Amino acid sequence: MVSTSHVIADEAQASENRLTGLLKNIISFPVFLAVLLAAVAGYQAHLHLADPDTWWHAKIGQLILATGHLPTHDIYSYTVPGHAWIAYEWLGEVLMGWAAKWGAPGLLVLLCIFSGLLMLLLYLYGTVCTGNVKASVAACAILLPLGAVFFTLRPQLLGYCYLLVLLILMELYRQGREKVLWAIPPLFLLWVNTHGSFFLGLGILGVFWLCGLFEFEWGSVVAQRWTKRQSRNLLLTMLASVVLLPLTPYGAQLAAYPFEMAWLQPLNIANIQEWQAVSFGEAWGKAFLALVLALFVVQLKWKPRFRFFDLVFLLVTVAAAALHIRFIIVLVFAFLPWLTSFLGRWLTPYVRSKDQYVLNVALIALIAFGFVHYFPSQKNIDKRLAKTYPMNAIAFMKSHPASVPEPMFNDYGWGGYMIWTFGNLDGSSRPVFIDGRCDIYEYAGVFGDYLDISRLNRDTPMLLAKYNIRSVFTVGDGILATYLRSAPGWSETYRGKVASIFVFHGSYAQAKRAGS
Repeated sequence: MVSTSHVIADEAQASENRLTGLLKNIISFPVFLAVLLAAVAGYQAHLHLADPDTWWHAKIGQLILATGHLPTHDIYSYTVPGHAWIAYEWLGEVLMGWAAKWGAPGLLVLLCIFSGLLMLLLYLYGTVCTGNVKASVAACAILLPLGAVFFTLRPQLLGYCYLLVLLILMELYRQGREKVLWAIPPLFLLWVNTHGSFFLGLGILGVFWLCGLFEFEWGSVVAQRWTKRQSRNLLLTMLASVVLLPLTPYGAQLAAYPFEMAWLQPLNIANIQEWQAVSFGEAWGKAFLALVLALFVVQLKWKPRFRFFDLVFLLVTVAAAALHIRFIIVLVFAFLPWLTSFLGRWLTPYVRSKDQYVLNVALIALIAFGFVHYFPSQKNIDKRLAKTYPMNAIAFMKSHPASVPEPMFNDYGWGGYMIWTFGNLDGSSRPVFIDGRCDIYEYAGVFGDYLDISRLNRDTPMLLAKYNIRSVFTVGDGILATYLRSAPGWSETYRGKVASIFVFHGSYAQAKRAGS
């Protein structure tokens, strides 16, 4: 008969062993690799705070947090005042609004967190696909320079994280972990309230199911058919995900927005850089070309095997990325399993018995200390922002409001920063001509007029008269500034390294009569 004291001792020993095992997992070599990868991603991210859309997203988030209500119309422009508009990405904007309580440093911290999270999920995805943490971190490191281009503080960065979570759940399901399907519908509920890329996730999930309807082996490509139960469960999961999409504060409007953007915003698609085709003169164009060439060369020499879904996903994203820069980050996700599997030929799997836990702790602590110690101050952040944004010109407008009369025409890339700087939560502010909310400006015809003015088309004088523009806030060495320096009635009130401000002293009456 076993004594009570022996049972208690055995339980205590088992508890101690579990605690020791947990501590070893926390300070293991794979965790060190994760921390290192997240830190490098955060370092890369802190160079990208200057995205034009960051600022109005943060301001909308502040508005929601302050009022407890989601916006239904525009309060920040004079070209479309009161126009119906909803916060399509409200959940991500709330997070940004919360971080904005600490100003630009708070936004930068959030950007580092989101970017680090994305790379951690990418690392986890590669590990789940192959079981090789060394190959996964090596593949992530190779792809990081290309992915880091998309480390901008916008709700779409969270959308990319959701996409990686979906890919991880799909891979786990393929490996036999059927219960993970329960997590997919709630994921889409979060996703639709955060960013319109949920539609991309639904498409990928549908292709995943479709590829499992076939079974064949063709060269290096292998397809394995779902069982009837697997196929049925996937279909039910997709149906449940679709059913949850209208559960938003705006009803089904958020679910419909990807279609609205694709069909009703041709100027947005044609003129915003991230929707343009890849230019091989740019850094990401060269990286894109290098990836495709590497895939071709490696396939010729080593002939690695592809699962059917992975091949379809990769080919579709190559085509999508070639047509639209925005999808290059999705190509990184599609490329990762193949690259991780390929690198696994030379990188041996992690062996727990050889782990150096003390060294791991020391290195993790060193990384954390370095990241905190070298995190830029408000002053350094302002210096960096001043290279992109006309901060001195905005300070001039604040100190000399009478010298810069309204209505004022502003550059597209500065509209969001003006909303951040001038926009009060009640809408009383210096209103903008345009900002990154392309939908309302395109529907009202303002975006087309902006393009004509900024490109100095023949009707520029008439369009300035149409909006009764009294001042212009534009790039100092741009074609519009060059024109205004010699145009009758215009004078340059301010000129800095980044921007110039012009004021109109004449009358538009004659131009309006001529136009009519």
